Amino acid sequence: MIVIQSIQDFFHYDFLFFALIGTLLLSITCGLISPLLIARKNAFMGSAISHSTLLGLAIALSLFSSENSFSIFSMTLFITIICTLFLAFSTYRQKLPSDSLIGIFYTSTMALGIIIHSLFAKNKTDLLSFLFGNILLLTKEDLILSAILLAISAPLIIIPFKKWIFLTYDEEGAITSGIKAHLFHYLFFILLALLIVTSIKLAGTILIETLLLVPGFFALKFAKSVKQTFVLSVLFSTVFAFIGIILANTFGLPSGATLAVVLFFALVLSLLIKKIYHLFK
Repeated sequence: MIVIQSIQDFFHYDFLFFALIGTLLLSITCGLISPLLIARKNAFMGSAISHSTLLGLAIALSLFSSENSFSIFSMTLFITIICTLFLAFSTYRQKLPSDSLIGIFYTSTMALGIIIHSLFAKNKTDLLSFLFGNILLLTKEDLILSAILLAISAPLIIIPFKKWIFLTYDEEGAITSGIKAHLFHYLFFILLALLIVTSIKLAGTILIETLLLVPGFFALKFAKSVKQTFVLSVLFSTVFAFIGIILANTFGLPSGATLAVVLFFALVLSLLIKKIYHLFK
């Protein structure tokens, strides 16, 4: 009864309805990008981008009040894309391992963001909500931005789908065949930056990594074909993100943290079931 009442709440209160729609839009977009992120071995890069978002947020919160959501979003996105392009340029087809550069980059940008926020931010308490997510911050404008992001991301992944797969598993062969690998490289990181910045109110810059990584990891473990990988990733992300937002409202839990924990336990449980199945098969 409590869960049913909680579900009904999403259609009675605007802020909860916004959270539900925002969660579904975010989970679909994450489901599409996640398999590529895992298969391309860019998981650490996603973490670097999400942490560098803190620098953009700190600058935005220093210039604008928390009520000016569009200005905060625009400034955060602008700074994050600049950082992302620098990182993409620095790591493209490098012979040396890029993990050291990525680690230095995201810790430095995060540290700089904290310093800027402590010195110049108009409201010192705003940052915590953006770090870990707060469904109370979601507005109609955020939903529109999420819908636009999905409308941009889906065609850019689905239409050149074969090229993405070719580049992911045989980059040298793809380049030889005439595919412009550098354009796809930059495009992928720009899409990541857009997704992370758009999702910070719901999942937070720290916890968005779970939504980016878990669906793709699950799909790559269970799918039997490339196309099925993306279908499973979207389904897994959407179903368990929906469950997570329902549980967050039912028990009064933080939305971002609940989404992350639900997806994690769903992944662990599915892996255990698969292991047990193979033992008794």
